[in-house]
Amino acid sequence: MRSVFRSPLWDGRNVPSPRGRYGPSTGPELPLLLLGDSSALTVGVLDTKDTFGAGLAHALATELSCTVNVRVQARAGVTTAGMARQVRAVTGRTDQGVALILIGGNDVMMPTSLHGSARQLGGYVRELREAGWQVVVGSCADIGAAPAVRPGVAAVATWRSHRLARRQAAAALDAGAVVVSLTTDVFRRDPARLYCPDAFHPSPEGYAYYLQRLKVGVLEAGRTWKQGAASAAQGDIVVETADAAGHRVVAEMGACFIPSPDRRQVVLRRYASDPVPAVVGQR
Repeated sequence: MRSVFRSPLWDGRNVPSPRGRYGPSTGPELPLLLLGDSSALTVGVLDTKDTFGAGLAHALATELSCTVNVRVQARAGVTTAGMARQVRAVTGRTDQGVALILIGGNDVMMPTSLHGSARQLGGYVRELREAGWQVVVGSCADIGAAPAVRPGVAAVATWRSHRLARRQAAAALDAGAVVVSLTTDVFRRDPARLYCPDAFHPSPEGYAYYLQRLKVGVLEAGRTWKQGAASAAQGDIVVETADAAGHRVVAEMGACFIPSPDRRQVVLRRYASDPVPAVVGQR
């Protein structure tokens, strides 16, 4: 750790939990499942309203007029290989909803096979889809942008982050997940504001920036859950294959990739690059 990071990182033990129900007390209930590592936990925030769970639950409840029940399986420090227990904890259940997966930062910083990590992620998506869950994957962010990462490591971390993001996108799309690109340069332009005091995990403002992007994919999955079937996705560009879409996930800063119901094509949907909101819970 000392050879990679300038200072100790927050470990996630004091992150507020977003678990519970949001929205109206009557009507259908949508389970929202958070899987992955510290990014899914929203390590770096101190208020429940700033967590991904709360922000996404409010968005889904408003858009779909339903109750959203947030569950958290994510754990700080987990690699993709370590996610297996999280996935198995829910695939045996009878209920189905929307599962958000945010994973990859620890794979980047460890001597892990990125090809193997992406292949494992695709396997998890297949398990969840076969169990009836709509799945959204946020591609690996640029870990090398964090000020906490030592300069000699940062360039390699960025290269591995981009490489993993491409492979994650291809594997997840092929398995039937919606993929949201989390590639951005805004964290390099305003690190003092967008990272929490450990200079590695995002601040509430940083997570709010990511939330605006993740909402596009999560709301798409929520609409499919409510309708009972995926409709023909509309977007800016039709990309012929999951592999081709994977190659675009880093280049497209601000895009959501949606596989067609038969998975023969992928729709790329761009969304506007909006200013960084103040906090998650206020947008």
